[in-house]
Amino acid sequence: MAAIQDHVPRDDVRSSVALLTPRQLDVFLLLGKGMSTRQIAHRLTVTEHTVKAHTAAILNALGLESRLQAGLAAYAYARAVAQD
Repeated sequence: MAAIQDHVPRDDVRSSVALLTPRQLDVFLLLGKGMSTRQIAHRLTVTEHTVKAHTAAILNALGLESRLQAGLAAYAYARAVAQD
């Protein structure tokens, strides 16, 4: 898993994550746990459409191109925060 962290600039992700709304941060962290759109919607008691809208906003805010990249960035972010 160290390879994932090597490809995600730590300071860039942290500063960008700070721009996310609290709900976007919730979605971001759940993406990092590998949860599907449906699982996230159920966990947060919102619609799948809402999760997709949050995911699109997250991709835009972090300058990422895919849900997979967001999940990897969230995983690396959560590990970095846990180590602090």
